[in-house]
Amino acid sequence: MPKFIRTESALSELPSNMNEGRGRHSSFEIKTGVPGVKIGESEYDPSKHTPMDIDPMSMMGMITGNPYVRQVIPSRPIEANIIIHNSPNSSRSDIFQVKSNLASTLSSEISRAMPAIRDRVNCYIVGEESEISSELLRLGVNYLDGTENPEVADITTADLCMNGLAFVISDFEELALDKTGNRFSRTIGIKVNHQYEVDMSELRGRRVEIGAGGARSIRAWKAKEFDSFNQSLIDHDQSIVNRLQSVGISVARVIANNNDVQGFSVNNADQEISRVIKRL
Repeated sequence: MPKFIRTESALSELPSNMNEGRGRHSSFEIKTGVPGVKIGESEYDPSKHTPMDIDPMSMMGMITGNPYVRQVIPSRPIEANIIIHNSPNSSRSDIFQVKSNLASTLSSEISRAMPAIRDRVNCYIVGEESEISSELLRLGVNYLDGTENPEVADITTADLCMNGLAFVISDFEELALDKTGNRFSRTIGIKVNHQYEVDMSELRGRRVEIGAGGARSIRAWKAKEFDSFNQSLIDHDQSIVNRLQSVGISVARVIANNNDVQGFSVNNADQEISRVIKRL
């Protein structure tokens, strides 16, 4: 199995997201008034702290009569959910294998980066049920029945994203997480597409006709006709990204490529996923 080296490194530096109890994963920065490992106290300074930061149980505060705040290293265990979404209306069955490979590699990297909580990496399939690879079966993937309905898929995925760090693997054409009323501060949307679904620029000028739905076709050698169609693809793709970002989802792009063994460039996917993890 390939490795996401950069992703593993980014995960190992990520502050975690649950109450202490199943292991710990610490941040490198010191903060005031948040959950974590206490390393000391400092006298309350209204120019640096808020009244909510004051620790009423501070021993120094009780002794001196002055308010003190806790200094901590944020530290909580991580639970990670990997969610593969398959649209019932998708005609690209080969994309499922790409999503499967992505999920398998991600699960391995999360386990390597956070070995104390290896059993807290969960993998789910939402939407259309497809043949499950041996690797996903080994990971204990769960197919969630009844999620073929788009609205059910939206709500189910959103609920899973509320519980820890989440990676949602989809093209997001029919997964409307922005309509669920949630904010997704620790969710990474891995947007998987074939190149020609998002931008056909490399075909410009060629003597080929491109199917555009129904009986309509686009002639790539007709500049005005092609450019208008291609821009509509780019705009549509960006509108989906904007929709996800509007509710706090960080978006990583993965382009499917049949010439790669895994169905996508491991190096490019690793760069994209690690980039958005570092921004959480």
